[in-house]
Amino acid sequence: MNAPGDCPHQETKYIMSNDTALGRGGALCCVLATVAVIETPSTASAQPNSDTMLPAVTITEPARQSLRSQPDRASRASAARRATHQADSRTSATLPSATPPATAPGTMNVEGEPGPLNLGVPNAAGSLVGLTPRETPATVNIVTQRDMQEKGLRTMVETFNSVPGVMSGNLPGEPGVISMRGFSRAATGYAIDGVRAPDPLIVSRDFDTFNFERVEILKGPASVIQGVGALAGAVNLLTKQPMLGQAGAQGLLSYGSFNSLRTGIDINAPLSTNAAVRSTLSYGQSDGFIDDTRSRKVGATTSGMLAPTDRLTFTGSASFFHDEFRTPYQGIPLIARSAARDPTNLISAPGGLVIDRSIRNQNYNVENGLMTSDTMWLRGGAEYKLTDNWTLKNNLSFFKADRYWANSEDFTFNAATGLLDRSTTKITHAHQFWSERAVASYDGIIGGFRNRFATGLEYVEIDFDSNRRFGSTTPVDPFNPARGYFPADTAANFSTRQDFTSGLKTFAAFAENAVNLTPDWLMLASIRHESMKLDRRIDDLNTGAVNRFDKTFDNLSWRVGTVYNVTPGTAVFGQYNRAAVPIATLVLSNTANGRFDLSTGSSIEGGIKSSLWNDRVVTTASVYQIEQDNILTRDPTTPALTVQGGSQRSRGVELDVAVSLTPQWKVSGNASFIKAEFTELYSATQDLRGNRPINVPAQAFMVSTSYRFDPVPLTIGASAQHVGSFYTDTANTIEVRGRTLLDAWLAYDIGGGTLRLRGRNLTNAFYANWSGYSPTQVYLGAPRSFDLSYNIKF
Repeated sequence: MNAPGDCPHQETKYIMSNDTALGRGGALCCVLATVAVIETPSTASAQPNSDTMLPAVTITEPARQSLRSQPDRASRASAARRATHQADSRTSATLPSATPPATAPGTMNVEGEPGPLNLGVPNAAGSLVGLTPRETPATVNIVTQRDMQEKGLRTMVETFNSVPGVMSGNLPGEPGVISMRGFSRAATGYAIDGVRAPDPLIVSRDFDTFNFERVEILKGPASVIQGVGALAGAVNLLTKQPMLGQAGAQGLLSYGSFNSLRTGIDINAPLSTNAAVRSTLSYGQSDGFIDDTRSRKVGATTSGMLAPTDRLTFTGSASFFHDEFRTPYQGIPLIARSAARDPTNLISAPGGLVIDRSIRNQNYNVENGLMTSDTMWLRGGAEYKLTDNWTLKNNLSFFKADRYWANSEDFTFNAATGLLDRSTTKITHAHQFWSERAVASYDGIIGGFRNRFATGLEYVEIDFDSNRRFGSTTPVDPFNPARGYFPADTAANFSTRQDFTSGLKTFAAFAENAVNLTPDWLMLASIRHESMKLDRRIDDLNTGAVNRFDKTFDNLSWRVGTVYNVTPGTAVFGQYNRAAVPIATLVLSNTANGRFDLSTGSSIEGGIKSSLWNDRVVTTASVYQIEQDNILTRDPTTPALTVQGGSQRSRGVELDVAVSLTPQWKVSGNASFIKAEFTELYSATQDLRGNRPINVPAQAFMVSTSYRFDPVPLTIGASAQHVGSFYTDTANTIEVRGRTLLDAWLAYDIGGGTLRLRGRNLTNAFYANWSGYSPTQVYLGAPRSFDLSYNIKF
């Protein structure tokens, strides 16, 4: 549960009401372990539309062996470097095997493409010791670049929404905000290339997927991996990394509805047998489906790898992302049915408020509204293998971002005038942090059992400055708005004018151990202690007042879990977790919120992961319960007081299935069912117990199928997604109707690449997919659209 007033984009309002969301974000910290490459039992050939750039790629994977055997990662890495056959230079394999088999000249041994649901891909989101999703006692979803291309996932929001139990929206102040397993915004951790991003509500953006190799999503509390804040789960975005052995390139060109353009180039250049560089560049622009909402995005990444010896590896990477939105879309307001020209039943609200379809394309932002962001992220790492069992790793990271908003954001229908009253918001961010992380890991046999152990230290220091202005501007006619321009920065135009300066220092120590008690039974235990020191200064330019405060937070997070292989292809798992979440985004905390402690949470989860019939049917299923205590609530006996005594809970079931009916015909589907509720919560006037949190649908389903007409290189496919209704307020008085969307596509391999034609929302459904800061304002989804794309490899 997020605290009131901690949204990085809205005025701090400490008093809660029954018609506004009780939370506006919270601090999120995520620390992710180095990714390790793992092999799983199967052999396949790369498809033309694979994300692997190089031609003639063969995936060769060893037969399954006992988990108790000790892997020889050093000899494997050495052999791979001598043969210049390494697909993912970030790490080395973790499962036992001999030296990789020889490959024919002109081919490349590729690891990490294990088939449906990616259960064999080692990931940094789920563990510190490089466990695969199959080995992890939790639900881990991995969306690869190949998945993104085949499913038409152009942005991170689209990628998140493809995962069961996850809902994402593009709130302008929090692009790519996530609701996961009944908890939203402040409860999800965030990282890029395993480097955690403190306060992800501030850091996250709706990146283009072209620059990324894959997205990893861990469900359930992840504080032992990600740090304070990751109660619902965590996401890890992995940029494309260099490959040894062969030069190659990949290109993207796409054009579609709303004058939308996407382009990208991806180049891999081996410099020698033990060094390589890889760079990506993407550019996108769109006129948007709302009037006057032009946007553009630029993404650039460069990564280098040098392995001077078989035991020593250096890595370095730099990422730059820019986005710019002219008069960004701020949502559609609810208006009185009596004033509407084309009222709909899209929402159910008191007072006769409706969504008017006739104003769906209207933009009520000021004429010169603007939202921009420039982000730079530098990362460097070193890995040294002391022995065949012990490895030392060090990662140093620096992040810098400048963000700017100047818009009219809230529009409220005034029944007396028939106009929309509008707010104004101007916010700047000068945000930077650096982090240092050192880890010692062991993988070997102790007492006859395989042990994978890691322990380490982390230090993160954040500097954050923000200018914040909140006021109002002229009202507008809903049907013929005279939008005007953004006002000058004066006390007369902005009732709130504050400058924030924040510093946050975090020190953490962590450890994790995975032990195979038998070849089929794995036990896992993790622990993390974190100490955070916050210093804040708030200058009120209108009154001249200066407020300073500081606070220290300490937290101990831990988890225990187990995985048991019932059969060679089926494993059951269970885990229990303890985590913590700040009640407000720490670098934006006001003096009142600064007196509260961290809220705490716990989770219990059990499930099954299965691969049957030679991986033709792959299934994961889980049941879970997550509880959060000590969220902010009004005192039930003294409603004027806000206290730390509320709680909320979610219980749910998730299912993910992928079936290969024939080598050409594939079917996949997923479903999630969530019962999320406040178990102890009061507003100034209402008992909110039993109510559902905002932006949390009770159920969601997706089914997809594709058929390839071999030997003709043509693939056809279709998908349907249903998302249930959700509320825009904690009082549950405004409900947004659920939606069902139908997509279809054609893919044809030609000229060394794949040409795809995709239709989205083919029934032209009229729907809303997120609610804004105001409960009487929602964000509409895109109408029917089409896009044509071409991915090519050189």
